[in-house]
Amino acid sequence: MKHLLVLFFCIALVFAAACSQNSGRKKSSNAVPVMPPTQQEFVGNAADSALPAEQPVNTEPDKDSVDASVLALYKGVSIRLTDRKTGERRDTFIPFMTPTKLEGTPLTVIVTRFFPDFVRTENGYASRSNEPNNPGAKMRITGGAHEFDGWLFTNFPNIHPYDNPDYNLVMIEAVKK
Repeated sequence: MKHLLVLFFCIALVFAAACSQNSGRKKSSNAVPVMPPTQQEFVGNAADSALPAEQPVNTEPDKDSVDASVLALYKGVSIRLTDRKTGERRDTFIPFMTPTKLEGTPLTVIVTRFFPDFVRTENGYASRSNEPNNPGAKMRITGGAHEFDGWLFTNFPNIHPYDNPDYNLVMIEAVKK
């Protein structure tokens, strides 16, 4: 019994010494601060989430519209529709703010908002520039098994995808005038 008590005491001392080794270390100056989840919610990688020092080119309140500076340069987006049953793929042009029926399907698509260089800020959505660096379009898709009113991104097709058992729909590119 005495040996077990000594063994237990020795194990406790080793454990206490091991736990205290990290308490005196300085934190690395290269540590990246962790932002709250609401600030981390951004489409793209963490390096893209910070806005440059200059103000975004265009910002819009959370309403359905496309900024006039964007309309001067772009006429819509190109999407790729894939029939999940047959594997058939078809590219289609979708003009801004115009309901477009996708031939051979029950689907109708309308692009209600568009940012050529999409970024999310604390004030809502914006575009860093009018260059198509990170195209993001809010689309309303009706007529299928699942209605959709969300964002699709050219560079990140798997983020917020259109979830339909019959069709896959992704945005390919912004179409300039």
